[in-house]
Amino acid sequence: MANEPWTNLLAWCKNQRESLQMQREMLRSGQFSVFENLESGQKDRTAEHVTRITDSMAELDAIIAEFERKKG
Repeated sequence: MANEPWTNLLAWCKNQRESLQMQREMLRSGQFSVFENLESGQKDRTAEHVTRITDSMAELDAIIAEFERKKG
């Protein structure tokens, strides 16, 4: 039972990473795009969001790997 909070956190990290991966693939495939409304019109910010998502996935990968390293 003492490890339950860590197990829950690990599961959350894995689920979050999976969700981010799905979002990234949808953005990359053109299924969705992210635009910013400017006075001069809209600016596509999709690439910036893909980069941000990729960075977040890398952080989650590091957390997961560290947890599994310490666990094993």
